Amino acid sequence: MKIGFSVIVTYILAVSVFSLSLILASAVSAQETSLIGSDGKPVVIGAKKKPRKSGLCLDYGKTRLGNGRPYRVVEPTRTITSHEGIDFCKRAGSPVISPADGRIRYIEWDNKTYGGVVGITTEFSVKPREGMSKSRVFVEMVHIVPLKNLKRGQLVRAGQIVGHVQEANRPSIGKTPHVHFAVRRCDDWPTCHLDPNFFWRDGARKVSCFDKNKAIPKGRMVAPIPC
Repeated sequence: MKIGFSVIVTYILAVSVFSLSLILASAVSAQETSLIGSDGKPVVIGAKKKPRKSGLCLDYGKTRLGNGRPYRVVEPTRTITSHEGIDFCKRAGSPVISPADGRIRYIEWDNKTYGGVVGITTEFSVKPREGMSKSRVFVEMVHIVPLKNLKRGQLVRAGQIVGHVQEANRPSIGKTPHVHFAVRRCDDWPTCHLDPNFFWRDGARKVSCFDKNKAIPKGRMVAPIPC
């Protein structure tokens, strides 16, 4: 049985459209997932796939450190007992990159307690849960040395170097140099953090490394360190 050329072309186009719809649906679903529970607390899903070279050393929502000791950070107004970001352990001086396209939201050069910080406003918003309005997502990398030429409002692209891992020379850094990576939906630090594991390029819970040959769908991001 012979199949006409027009039929083959139609089939190929149909498959292409279907594939594109799946990609778009994947990007949208990341933004429509319920990110916070009915109690107002962030949903914790944790990382499932952790590339060895990513250096992930403390996941979101953890209540104990790698050595088994309870996680406890004392601030002037509160005591934190659950990790509000993801730590990526790397040698001091290792590059820190933008995990997504966006604009520099703020820069702190060297706080005496936690060191330097770079915040980036991404180009997408999320709806935390049904009944809530959308919020623009921003990320921050803490315990780093920001590049000296960075400016507030500057456009940055995913994979672009924005700083370097700071030495363990500040109280809240501890004994191991690392990047504390947080995803936020508003400026209220105690309540507005979200589990970064919802937003990885390769899918929820799959920590993703930057690759210039892999597109990052809107609503997704990569690890803040090259790996």
